[in-house]
Amino acid sequence: MKLNLLPKTAAKSAQSRTALMVMALLVVLTLAGTMLYASQVSKTLAGYKEEVAAKEVLAKQVVDTAASADTILAESKIVLTNSELVKQIDNSNGKYPRLYNTLKGYIPAFMRVRSMTAASAGPEQSVITIQGYIKTFQQYSDVMIALLRFPGCSAVGRSGFGPIATGDAGPFGYDPSNPERGPIPGWSSVTLTMSITSGPFANLQAPEPRATLQGAGTGTVPAPGGVQPGGQVPMAAPKGSTGAPPVPAAPGGGAGGGTFSRGTKGG
Repeated sequence: MKLNLLPKTAAKSAQSRTALMVMALLVVLTLAGTMLYASQVSKTLAGYKEEVAAKEVLAKQVVDTAASADTILAESKIVLTNSELVKQIDNSNGKYPRLYNTLKGYIPAFMRVRSMTAASAGPEQSVITIQGYIKTFQQYSDVMIALLRFPGCSAVGRSGFGPIATGDAGPFGYDPSNPERGPIPGWSSVTLTMSITSGPFANLQAPEPRATLQGAGTGTVPAPGGVQPGGQVPMAAPKGSTGAPPVPAAPGGGAGGGTFSRGTKGG
């Protein structure tokens, strides 16, 4: 049998010393961990600062390059505008030849064409006027039907069927000094007007050089639209002819005038 002769206060004192030692150990470990973490944070922050400094140099280079590019673009704006204007003018110059070359394939062989005129009526419409000669009233109707097949043509007007007016050169030329060479009997002078509202030939507008160049100098953009020129292709008159085409009559007027459109009937 063992007797515990130590007082109870001695046991409690030993337990307190053990708890203090454990707490002290925990505090030391916490301080050590805090110092280690602070060291790691300091190293990371230093790395970030170095990266920021390096990127600031790159950012300054980008800003300087952008400013230099803006200066170059501002100085070359007129050159670029001139280049683009030349491209647009070149494309516009080819519109009328392409139109006339295509249109020739839709004009019936029985019609003698004196002149063709194309003009812009806006960004979505062009008007083609054909002045020529035919022989019969059936051809007067057939030529309208044939022209309606032209790409984008929505309506065809006609006028002028009847005897050739005095002084008209006729389908094969006329020379007042040579009475034997006059208009062929039975032929009629007619005027056909085509309205093109879709397809590649609806817009015949050309760029406006003055407004475009002024806009390049002031930094403003010219209003849309542009010049609306008309193009005329007079057919070569035979030798001895005056070569002056008669003035076209208004569409729908004169003897046998009328208008045909797709899906409708005309006179």
